[in-house]
Formats: sequence, C-alpha cells, structure tokens
Amino acid sequence: MHLIETRDLCYVYPGNVTALDHVNFIAPRNARIAVIGSNGAGKSTLFKHLNGIFQPSSGSVLVRGEPITKENRKEIRKFIGLVFQNPDDQIFSPTVEQDIAFGPTNLGLDEETISHRVHEALRVVGIEYLASRVPHHLSGGEKKRVAIAGVIAMEPEVLVLDEPTAGLDPKGVADLNEFINSLSSKYGMTVIFSTHDVALVPEVADFIYVMDKGRIIAAGTVEEIFLQPDMLKSVRLDVPVLPRLLRSLQENGVEVSMAYTYADAENALLRAFGKRS
Repeated sequence: MHLIETRDLCYVYPGNVTALDHVNFIAPRNARIAVIGSNGAGKSTLFKHLNGIFQPSSGSVLVRGEPITKENRKEIRKFIGLVFQNPDDQIFSPTVEQDIAFGPTNLGLDEETISHRVHEALRVVGIEYLASRVPHHLSGGEKKRVAIAGVIAMEPEVLVLDEPTAGLDPKGVADLNEFINSLSSKYGMTVIFSTHDVALVPEVADFIYVMDKGRIIAAGTVEEIFLQPDMLKSVRLDVPVLPRLLRSLQENGVEVSMAYTYADAENALLRAFGKRS
C-alpha cells in the first residue's frame, strides 16, 4: 500500500479547461520525489488534490489506500502537509511563533504539546531566532521557512512543497536543499516537491515525474529521466548543466564517469584528471 496514489486523476477548471488528464502518481514511504514541468504543466493543481483542497473531476486520490472524503479530510491534512509557492498565502499571525502554533492549536492539542511542537519546528527549520518576529517583515526565504515550520508542527508524514525555491537567493536554495534532505534522512519523511529548475532535482530527489499539459509524460530515477534530453527539450526543460558537461567530455574522449550531483561530479572530474584515486 502506497502513502499516496492517484488513479486516472482528472481535473477540469470552469470554462472546460483541462488541468489534469488521467494522472497516475505514486508516493511511497521515505521518498524524495520531484515533479518537474514548465509553468502551467499542472503541478500545483496535482498537489492541491493530494490533501483534499481540490476534488477530482474524475479518477481518485488514495491516501494509505483510502479515498479522500469530506469525512476524513481533516485527518488527511494532518498526514500530508502542503506548503504553497507563495508563503504569504499561509502566514497571517502577529508573530512567527503564533503562526507556527496555529495548526497544532486547531488540532485541539494541549498547551504543553503545542509549545513543544512549535519549538521543535523552529529548531528543525533553523529559525529559532525568528520566534518573536513579525512574519510580514521577514525576507522571502525566511517567510518560506516559517511556512514550512507551520506545516512541520502538524507532524505530517508527507511534506508537499510547491516550487519551494521560487524567489530564493542561491544561499537560500542551498539551505533548503540541505533541509529537504534532512527530512528524509533524519526523520523518515516523504518529501514531494515541484520545480521547473532542473538543476535542483539531482540534489534532492530519488525519483522524478515529468508533467506537461496536465499529463505525466515520463517517470523514473534521476538517471533515467536525464538520459532523455529530447523528451525534456520537448517540454521546454533541459538536462542539468553538470551531467551535460560530463556527457560533452565523454563525447570528446575524456574518460569520466557520469554524475548528477555536485559532489559526485566533483569526484568524477578529480578522478578523471588524476587528482583522486
């Protein structure tokens, strides 16, 4: 039984605009899943189905083998936390601490448990120093971390991040990558994120779904997807620069191993040029 599964999921917006077209998607336990595609591919619409914000026009969404219903939607949202692309859509309390406490409070938890969850979420996301700050005075990266902390405080088993690096500077992107990886490695959490920035994907994903015009057109491991440059080009995406560079070196006679993350590419190049055994 999968944590999340969609079966022939379709969604049509008013005006007969098809946003999702028979989408079949699976999220297992302790996975890092990227959903990539250009703007308008259907990524955000798919995510809004995963915790019941949207209801399918046809097809189904199963969470732990059970369809999402009005009766179980509240429980589903404890289990699956969704962070929107724009953190201002989720932040509204006078202080960061109060904002993070909002979710646990609505779960009906006692004050001691709420306090523990808030401080743990602040710690996990690395923003303890922001606890008493006014959220709307924060930077874009800080707001994004507050939004994530607010979801983490609900203690979900699945974290869904819609375009998490949008608006972040390079340091913010690097910090977020490290955080996403820690959720999987330290806490066993399944992380699902969308992006059109293919350079991000190898660093934080084990499995990739490629979407275009509301459909999943390819699915596979990082290597399987990025060995299909023509397919990616057809949906206005590209292979990340590091594997493209290594492929070019291979084609020009350099004996270098293929790699997809920065660390693996560095090691491959150092071995190729005799700097590392």
